[in-house]
Amino acid sequence: MIIIKKLYFIFIALALGAACQAKATLGAAPLAQIEPYTIMNQTPLQTATGVPYLVIIQQNTRGMVLKEFVYQGLVFAQLWFGSALPNLNIVLGDQYYARYEQALNHSNRTSHRQLQLIDNEFTLTNYGRMGDFWGTSYLSNRFPSGFSINNIQ
Repeated sequence: MIIIKKLYFIFIALALGAACQAKATLGAAPLAQIEPYTIMNQTPLQTATGVPYLVIIQQNTRGMVLKEFVYQGLVFAQLWFGSALPNLNIVLGDQYYARYEQALNHSNRTSHRQLQLIDNEFTLTNYGRMGDFWGTSYLSNRFPSGFSINNIQ
């Protein structure tokens, strides 16, 4: 019986450790459990057709605000603004960050203040200048029924 209890506690400790080290990403779990972000607000909302989703507003230690739009436990859209860019590798995750980097490397941008990437279901818009940045990213194929791009604000 003691061995079973010890195994149970070891399993719980491993599960919690894995959860704390998990990397948040667009299309996966919300970033709220990852340092150095602090949750400021969590608001349950509904789409025009009554489908529930959650908006988590959080801020990092540099003052950057990140809103994550969550449906069925997965982030389907993000909005950020603040005096510095967020770490897009963390915010977008490996898969979508690779697409972002590829777009940066192959773009014929006339302005360094903005970037818009539309790649199948993944869309990213990033604007800014020193001390004033904002952007959005979303997976249009993961929107809950009745959700509109206009809801990302």
